[in-house]
Amino acid sequence: MKFIPHGKLSASIENNIFIIDGTGPWNKEALEQASREFSALHQQLYGTKWGVLVLTHGDPIHTPDASHLLIDAIKTDKRHGRISTALVVKDCDDVKFAKIHIRDIYHKAGENLQFFENEQSAKHWLQTQLSAAQ
Repeated sequence: MKFIPHGKLSASIENNIFIIDGTGPWNKEALEQASREFSALHQQLYGTKWGVLVLTHGDPIHTPDASHLLIDAIKTDKRHGRISTALVVKDCDDVKFAKIHIRDIYHKAGENLQFFENEQSAKHWLQTQLSAAQ
């Protein structure tokens, strides 16, 4: 059964950082739509060492099928140079639960994940990770 996409996502690239700005929660359909929209953009990074900065608003929760889709997408990205993810949780009702939920998804994908209070410190950490990977 198909549902209307729930949650919003936008993306951009800054240096070797793929930046995702999203308002959750998200279902599988929202992630599938984002994948179609951002595929050409983020595949520009394939073949290099690159990181991901995720800026979340609202509750950064994924439905179970969306979680599985995200795990598979991260695993694919890792085969193409993705090395780390920095995540900033904003405007969330239950930050502790959100971090547990997200950490579980990224752990299952084998991704190096860190949480940050702000975008600047997250970018700094990613740049350090990228420099170390060169």
